[in-house]
Amino acid sequence: TNGKTNEKWNYTNATGKEIDLQNKKWKLNFTTGGPYLPAEKERKTGQPGTNFTEDSTTQFFSGTGVYTTTFSVENKASDYLLQLDKLYESARIIVNGQDAGIIWSLPFEMKIGKYLHEGKNTISIEVSNLMANRIRYMDQHKIVWRNYHEINFVNINYKDFDASDWKVQPSGIDGLVKLIPLI
Repeated sequence: TNGKTNEKWNYTNATGKEIDLQNKKWKLNFTTGGPYLPAEKERKTGQPGTNFTEDSTTQFFSGTGVYTTTFSVENKASDYLLQLDKLYESARIIVNGQDAGIIWSLPFEMKIGKYLHEGKNTISIEVSNLMANRIRYMDQHKIVWRNYHEINFVNINYKDFDASDWKVQPSGIDGLVKLIPLI
């Protein structure tokens, strides 16, 4: 033998009723980024910050927005799987003030049971988006942002790069947000 022990794989199964976080009241607070920080938003469902089209700053913001909600846990299970349906682009998960880790790729899920307790809990999802919307804004407003001296910055057709006609890219969480109790 090679001296290593083979650990038994720990399979998990869903147990009990899942906690639907999608229909909770969510607060969205933009914390860092620019060119301007959008005002705080509050909705009954978590949704991309770019859905708040009545606030034009959400259409060109690049940075971090923090989604926060509270929920109750009764008859705590052994563990819980946090599942996000859609995430644009990466997120740090904070549960009851403790850093649970980062989600950045499919599937957008993470076990967070060790951070939960019976009764009231708070979860914050700190979402950082890409620069696409801000680049779009800078090109629309003729703001110089390309500082390349020895290369040509062109698009796929070898024309001068211009993002001013790009569509707004979604930023934040979208779709179902739930906690699945596991055994």
